[in-house]
Amino acid sequence: MSDVRIFTPENRLGKILDSLGGSTTGELVAEAEKRVEALTDQIQTFVAAKVQLILPYADHSDDRLFAECRTLADAAVQVAEVAAAAKLGAVGEITRGIANIVDGLLTLGVWHGEALRVHIRALQLVTQTQGRSAVDDGAIADRLREMRISIGLSE
Repeated sequence: MSDVRIFTPENRLGKILDSLGGSTTGELVAEAEKRVEALTDQIQTFVAAKVQLILPYADHSDDRLFAECRTLADAAVQVAEVAAAAKLGAVGEITRGIANIVDGLLTLGVWHGEALRVHIRALQLVTQTQGRSAVDDGAIADRLREMRISIGLSE
């Protein structure tokens, strides 16, 4: 039996951080959070524009919705990727669900057009109803997640 050897790989990230003037990871994260905070208005504007592209899909026929589902999913993913940074958590969850439903079609061959429409209508409710609370919006996102699970779509 051979002796146990412990191998410690070189920390290349440490060298990069040192080259940035000795900033600690905590300092770099705090600085990044400040930059994201400064971009909040721009991100919210981006999300609002993408949501306006998504909402009309709720009124499409099944055939058209099916044919354009990749375009819908692309817009939904773009929103889902940035919504939380703009303090739009429920919007991000709902759009992630839209992308998840389309992914179910593409990977499993299962089409849930009505579930997709429910998600789009929920997105409309959350984004266009004034005076909504984050708690209510979170509850909507939770119920939609439960619906996806009940129809066999994993997160």
